[in-house]
Amino acid sequence: MKPSIAIIGAGLAGLTLARDLSPHADVTLFEKARGLGGRMSTRRNDTHQWDHGAQFFTARSSAFKTLLTPFIADGTVVEWQPNITTLSPDKAPFKRPWFEPHYVAAPAMNRLLKAMATDLEVRLSTRVEKVEQQQDKWRLLDENAALLGEFDWVISSAPLPQTRALLPARLLGDTLARYSMLPCYSLLLAIDDADLPCWDAAQVNNAPIRWIACNHRLPGRNREAGAIVVHSTSDWATAHLEDDQEAVKQQLIESFCALSGVNAKAITQAQLHRWRYALSSDVAEPDAEFVLNASARLAACGDWCLGGRVEAAFTSAHQLAAVLLKQL
Repeated sequence: MKPSIAIIGAGLAGLTLARDLSPHADVTLFEKARGLGGRMSTRRNDTHQWDHGAQFFTARSSAFKTLLTPFIADGTVVEWQPNITTLSPDKAPFKRPWFEPHYVAAPAMNRLLKAMATDLEVRLSTRVEKVEQQQDKWRLLDENAALLGEFDWVISSAPLPQTRALLPARLLGDTLARYSMLPCYSLLLAIDDADLPCWDAAQVNNAPIRWIACNHRLPGRNREAGAIVVHSTSDWATAHLEDDQEAVKQQLIESFCALSGVNAKAITQAQLHRWRYALSSDVAEPDAEFVLNASARLAACGDWCLGGRVEAAFTSAHQLAAVLLKQL
């Protein structure tokens, strides 16, 4: 009989883990959101869409390149070759070349995750509120204390704070303590393309903002519906995390307009998203790619283990899966 495994979180890490383990175990993914995504999620309304988390990803490891190969072949993943610049309040803009391929999923970042989830058992809109041990099984309960299932293994690919809250501290607490996460704000703007600068994306220095992208110019998007994604720096977000959110939005709009030269009157929609746990601090320790207590049959993985890049989520899960396959 195959072992049963519950994976909490259906972002890139959770889906990678499920794909690697499914041939050898009965795997169920639990995702509290209505759709797949995590930091690769997409926000939409009647007229626009914004990839308000990860804007792109690179592929540096052979394992990640292997995962992406069929998705590049079928058009799910496309190389992005933007006109990118560098902005700062006190210096002239200058062109910023990229020296390695950068990719996006099309027509939205979460499309890659939807493709990866094919043939996997994913329970959406299902919040795991408690993980408890009963005899030789792990029981998962929802917010109403209803039983979601009993499993041999439980693995969290959720963001670090949720992982800490769910998995028993007496079994993983000391190991999880070496990781940390930082916040970020995403400002989502609707602006007619004719009112935007010629560059497609900008790295920003010495400002509350660190990144600006004309999201609608990414491959596969609706170029007629001008959509801008603005990311704050983590330092600025930390300093203003509990400020009035309308005031935060206005400050970021003012900074965006000053940097880009866009007239504020050209903005037809503006939304703010607060990512409390967006960016991961580097962990300068050996064997930090994942967290595992094999005797307790508990584990955790995610981009927060390796610094926060999209590929880091894959690498953390893929390396954990390789170790787990020897345990099953």
